Formats: sequence, C-alpha cells, structure tokens
Amino acid sequence: MYEAYYRLQIKPFTLLPDPGFLFLGTKHKMALSLLEYGLVNGSAFIVITGHPGTGKTTLLNRLLEQSRHQWTIGLLANTHEGLGGLMPWITASFGLDTKGKSEVELYHEFGRFLEGEQAAGRRVLLVLDEAQNVGSVMLEELRLLSNLNDGRRRSLQILLSGQPALRDLLEGPGMEQFAQRIAVEYALEPLAEEETIAYIAHRVHIAGGRRPLFSRLACLKVFALTGGVPRLINQLCDHALVYGYAAQAETITAQVVLDAARVRDKNGFLPFRAVPDTIEPGQRELEAEAEEVAALNSAQSEPNNSSSVTNPASAPDPASLYRKALSLKQAGEFSQALALLDRLTDDGVWGIKAFGQKGLCLKAIGRYEDALAAFRTALDRPSGSAQDQVSLRYLYARTLESMGRSQEAVECYRTISRESRQYRDVALRLGQLTPSTPLDAVAMASSPTWLQSLVRSCSQLLRSTS
Repeated sequence: MYEAYYRLQIKPFTLLPDPGFLFLGTKHKMALSLLEYGLVNGSAFIVITGHPGTGKTTLLNRLLEQSRHQWTIGLLANTHEGLGGLMPWITASFGLDTKGKSEVELYHEFGRFLEGEQAAGRRVLLVLDEAQNVGSVMLEELRLLSNLNDGRRRSLQILLSGQPALRDLLEGPGMEQFAQRIAVEYALEPLAEEETIAYIAHRVHIAGGRRPLFSRLACLKVFALTGGVPRLINQLCDHALVYGYAAQAETITAQVVLDAARVRDKNGFLPFRAVPDTIEPGQRELEAEAEEVAALNSAQSEPNNSSSVTNPASAPDPASLYRKALSLKQAGEFSQALALLDRLTDDGVWGIKAFGQKGLCLKAIGRYEDALAAFRTALDRPSGSAQDQVSLRYLYARTLESMGRSQEAVECYRTISRESRQYRDVALRLGQLTPSTPLDAVAMASSPTWLQSLVRSCSQLLRSTS
C-alpha cells in the first residue's frame, strides 16, 4: 500500500520472523554469539528465553540458516503437553518413518539414526520452539534422549527456546539433573532506546529505503510506547507508515506515530507501555524535529548527481555532508557517519552539531568514553548557542547514566534544570536518580577505574570462553 510512495521494495515491518531483517543490537548480538558458541562446542542443551516479541524465533531462524550445512536439523515449533510422548514427533521432525512403531522402537531407531549421522561426520540438532509448553515430564524425556550420545563425541544437541516460564520450569523441583546439563543459556531482553532508533532505520534500509523515514523524535516515541519490544515496534511502525501515506507525509514524525498509536490503543488487544496522550512532545522537541525533517526532506529533493562523488570540484557543501551523515546514522551505518562527521568538526557553523552527532554515534556502538569526549569538545566551543549547550549537556548526562556514573549525571541534570526547567525529561530523570545516589552511586562515580577494570575482566572472560 505505502511501499511505492516511500520507495520501498518490501514492507520493512513485517511480523514474520525473517532472518534477513535481523538487527544485531547489543543483546541480540550476545544471544547469537552464545548460541553459536554452544553449537560449535557441542553443548548438550542450549536454552534461550525471552518475553513474547523480543526476537527469539528470528534469532533461531538466522542460526538455522547459517548452520544447515553443518547440522542435520529437526524443528518442533508447536510443542505442548497434549502431544503425549515426544518420540514420534522428534523422529518425524527428522523425516524418519513413524508409522505403526512403538515409543521403544522409535527410540532405538533414533539411536541408529544418530549413529549414521555421526559416521557421516554430521551433528544432529533438535530445536524446540515455545518450549515453555512441554512440561517437566517431556523435559525429563529429552534429558534421557541426550543419553544416546556415546560419551566420546556428542552427535545430538538440543536447543530450547521459550518464554520466561521455561526458565521457571527449569528452576522448579526435580529439574536439577536437567539444569546441570545446560551449558549455554541466555535471557533475551527488549532493545534499548538508541538500539530502537537504529533498529527502525535498519529495517527501512533492508527494505530498500534510500533515506531515514522516521524522525529521531518519532523513534523516541516508538520506544516509549513499545518498551523496545521488536514485535510491538513493527506493529506500530507499520501503522505509522499507513498513516503517513494517508497524509502524504515524506517523513514520519512523532505526531504521526502518536496518531497511529491512539487508534491502535483504542482498538488493539495489547496495551502500550505508555498512554499516547501522556507523551506528547514539547515545543522545543517539535522545533528540533521540524529542523531535522526539513533537512531530511531537503536531502531527498536534491538531484542525484553521481559526478559529485567522484569529481572534487563538485564536492558536497557542509550542509549536504551533515545531512548525509545524519542519514547514515539513522540507518545504523555508524562508521560511515563518523567518517563524514570528522570532516565537519572544524567547520565554524556545523562543527558543534557534528561533534554532537559524533557523540551519539560513538555511544550507539558502545564507545562511551569517546562519546563523552566528543560532547565535551562541543561544549567547549564558544560559538554554540544556549540551546546547543543545553542539548549537549543533556546528551552528556544520558551517556554518564549509561556508564553507571549516576552522581555525575545528576549534577548535569541539575545544571540543565537551572538553565531550562522544562527541558525534555530532566525532571523525571532527576526524580529517578536522586533517591539512589547517596552511597552506591557516589562510590561508583568516584572510582571509575574499578568499574573499567571490572568491564575489562568480564570482556576477557567472555573472550577466553569463546
């Protein structure tokens, strides 16, 4: 419906768990790495849990897509206690004949199947999706099935994916022997705020979008409404594109998102994490968004002259470079965006904005100290307006929060509050941080070297186990 208008090849926010759209944010990247680690190292049981819509099935599809040439794979996607015994379903998932055979016969046939695969140099992977539905009896059946491995080489591996109820089941009475065999487990969480912004841009880019379709403020409202749950993000963004198409809007703004959310909130079955009417943007947010949208729409209307890329005489002006960098950042192409922003940092007009966007890019890829340095440099520039100073100080404080340096963030927020009392969510953030700052946050802020050494130790541990 809206694909042609927005020059998309396919719908970017389909609800299907398409691995081609997989966005590897911090949590999803870690989950995929651990799943791959468990497979490569022959773990008997691998477990991934997460609330509905967090992307477990999409991760599994990517994993299976990558692994088909190395493993013989059987998939049970709709398991529940009403299935009876698991053996007929397991053997059928690998294409074995189950007709007229008893559970015992199927068990022995599956053992012979494993021996044949092992002789051929192949491993066997059994995947149970929505595994929270199987119950303790079937989990015990799986544990006994893992005994078919011969003790020297593990030809059978079992991967369980399910909602948090699966974790509760595995922690329940009588499950100790099963839990001891789980070598790799991970609880998948929703996307963070910056990851949500990059996620939306990533899916638009994969769908063939030539530029960002959602303003940054629109993405922030999507996060506030969905809590970073990918499935809810997809639903809301798809509706927003329909509304944007109906209004012939070139860019999806926060107002378009909120309009779509109000209708869905009224008629949908699942509530949002926030009531749309309670997160209306303020005047300054709308003004900043209008400036961004104007830049995006201006970049869209410029003729596509390929000679300007190769001919130094027709190199883009600073404004065009900034718009290009902004588009790359929105699409999650942070390295390319940083390269363009570095070319603008000495510019008298665009330098401060470039440093601010550079800080956001560095924060998005986890380089927090470098992000702080970029924000500090911009704050030290004498040419910045009062509004620029407040915006940069806010970004600086949010980065400090991400690093666990709460007391320093509080001081920044207090400075902002004195200069601009109603700026964004400063009052809310002060209310959240102030009660927790007396001892623990002060100790954290006063000893960053301890925190850094802990992070380094954890990183070294992860590398040593991979």
